[in-house]
Amino acid sequence: MNAVAVMYVNSHLADLRAEAHRNRMASLAERRSLRERLSSGTASLKKILGSDSEPVIPQLKNYPYGG
Repeated sequence: MNAVAVMYVNSHLADLRAEAHRNRMASLAERRSLRERLSSGTASLKKILGSDSEPVIPQLKNYPYGG
C-alpha cells in the first residue's frame, strides 16, 4: 500500500512541476520590456515624491493630548 501511495504522490508532483514550468514560460513571454518597467517605476516614484502631495505624517491639530 505504501509503494502505491508513493507512486501517486510522485505522479502528482511531476504534474505540478510541469504546470509550474508551463506557467513560468508563459509569464516570460508576456514580460514587459525594460523601458516600460523603468518608465512605470519612474512615474510611480514621481507620484510618491511629488511636491504637491500630502505629508505622510498627520498633523496634530486639535489633538486632545498634544500642543
